Amino acid sequence: MFLRLNAVILALCLCLFSTPVNGRHLQFLLSGFECFYEDLMENTDCSLEYAPITGADPRIDVFVQSPDGEYLYKEVKKDYDLHKFKVPKNGTYTICFSNVFEFSIGENLVYFDLIKDDEGYDGVGDGSPTALTHFEKSFVTIHENFNLIERYQNYHRLREANGRVAAEYLSQRVQWWSAGQSFVIVMVGFVQVYVLRRFFTVAKEEL
Repeated sequence: MFLRLNAVILALCLCLFSTPVNGRHLQFLLSGFECFYEDLMENTDCSLEYAPITGADPRIDVFVQSPDGEYLYKEVKKDYDLHKFKVPKNGTYTICFSNVFEFSIGENLVYFDLIKDDEGYDGVGDGSPTALTHFEKSFVTIHENFNLIERYQNYHRLREANGRVAAEYLSQRVQWWSAGQSFVIVMVGFVQVYVLRRFFTVAKEEL
């Protein structure tokens, strides 16, 4: 009884804390072409989430390539996506990003997250497939809900970051425009005063 209870508690701990181990959150500066490599196990469910946070053109090209060179995912000029896929075979997979469009290279701060679900989790105990009890199903459900919550949080953080960058850029443009308008108004005022003084100024030769 106590051994079974300890196993259930251990399973709960693994469910609650497995996400930071299997997930990877990266932010990097993309200027051209950048690739990342990850060793994945066969039949592992994976999710790839990415989004450009900053940049003049917030769109990038992304593809996921298997060890055999087959494209599991390929998109062009995307500003956000969440792609789920199952690993077909063991090996090193390539995830590449690019912002080279029509012989022009941009510069983007890119966020991406590769989430790997539990590899080979079939139950509690020695790893052999067993029927899940009610408690174990509840723990698995809690774990899945935590993953879903994390993905929603990541999405809203990305949207908030994009909104903040756009607001800061707009604020800077407005400040410069306001400064230019203020300078023009002051110069117009000086010119008006100068012209009015010329109207009421009489030269000595005219006296």
